[in-house]
Amino acid sequence: MLKRCNRYYYIMFDPLKLRRAMKSFDPKYLLDFNDFWLWKNQIENQSNSILDDDFIETTHTKLYKILKGWQTYRNGNNSDSSKTLKISLKNMREDYDQIRKYTLLNFKDIPEFELRMIWHELGRVKEYEGETNEGGDYYSVAVTKPLLLLWGQTPAFDTNVRKNLPRRYGVSGMSFRMGFSKWYEVLSLLSAELKESLGFIDAVQKLSLELYGETAVIPYGRFVDIYYWV
Repeated sequence: MLKRCNRYYYIMFDPLKLRRAMKSFDPKYLLDFNDFWLWKNQIENQSNSILDDDFIETTHTKLYKILKGWQTYRNGNNSDSSKTLKISLKNMREDYDQIRKYTLLNFKDIPEFELRMIWHELGRVKEYEGETNEGGDYYSVAVTKPLLLLWGQTPAFDTNVRKNLPRRYGVSGMSFRMGFSKWYEVLSLLSAELKESLGFIDAVQKLSLELYGETAVIPYGRFVDIYYWV
């Protein structure tokens, strides 16, 4: 079905395509995320966060092991990305506690300041000795892969996803770096289009129930990531 949006037409997210993508998605990457998401949702409630003092060591260990397997920090310039990641997780715990209350469906309601702080903290892990830069221009996967695991509401923006995103998003498959403003723009557009795709939302909710149970937060970004990865 075609919808009009900002003077162009777009095809809403197709639930049948999602089902096909789920079947052909790399099972290792699927299992890595699923294990982490189930564990996260067992820990978190209104009073607990996986970045709390009681859990942050385990969170860091689990997260870094997966990110290393996903080659997140390959070709980076940080001599100890694991150490920087641990520091960043501690620095962003209050910002994370705010954004975890939101999903991709209500992305525009999230305070931008918290998102920007998280972007800098995760982005710097792959930079020279963990340095930030004023413009927030980082390797996209350095931010989006850990945030996909922690929050579940953003695609990972690896090469496959960047190449497969429609041109209207203005993302290049050959561009490894991304600024905060561009990421925010793309997620805003994804959120707007997702909300119009009621069949897709229904399919995602059913898949989430099958995989993670009825009490888990629905990781809309994860399913969007799979949709564009395949």
